[in-house]
Amino acid sequence: MNRKIWDRLVSTAGAVLAVALIALGGLAIYGGNFGQQNVRDRLEPQNVTFPPFEAMTAEEQQEIGDFAGQKVVNGEQAKGFSDFIAGHLEAVNDGKTYSETSAAAREEGLDPDVAAELQGKADTLFKGETLRAILLNAYGWWTVATIALYAGYLMVAAGILFTILASFGFRHAKRVDVPETPEEVREKRYAMLSA
Repeated sequence: MNRKIWDRLVSTAGAVLAVALIALGGLAIYGGNFGQQNVRDRLEPQNVTFPPFEAMTAEEQQEIGDFAGQKVVNGEQAKGFSDFIAGHLEAVNDGKTYSETSAAAREEGLDPDVAAELQGKADTLFKGETLRAILLNAYGWWTVATIALYAGYLMVAAGILFTILASFGFRHAKRVDVPETPEEVREKRYAMLSA
């Protein structure tokens, strides 16, 4: 295969790859922006706000102090508020979960006042754990959207690079001389000898 044909084939493959990367990158950017906006649209109306820095414990200040006083509107903040809730849930029933507390409240022969107290704690744990799950879900989708967004940027950049390389390849293919065939060489020799 001569160099000119090879350059055209490789450049065409590069151009096709460039178009595919730019198209997929554009879709990934759209998907990433859509995902992040969707999470933001779900979190903003909830008006969940971190307490002020002064109202946090020393441990909370260290873990989530950067979010103090902020409204939860993105995945990182949702994860932080989920951690904030988790710390408070540990204090509800000595670190026991909703499932453990609810099961303890339904034990037979339990004093009715103790059962009522445990059921109240189970209700609090259920609400807290459910809110944590919702916030962690928002964090998960925010993370997926962010990855899609950055992957989209990389694909578009790679597509632009392949476009540039393919254009250089096509340009080179125009400049390469096609080698003479054996018949053309014989005809030139014959013309030179005949003259």
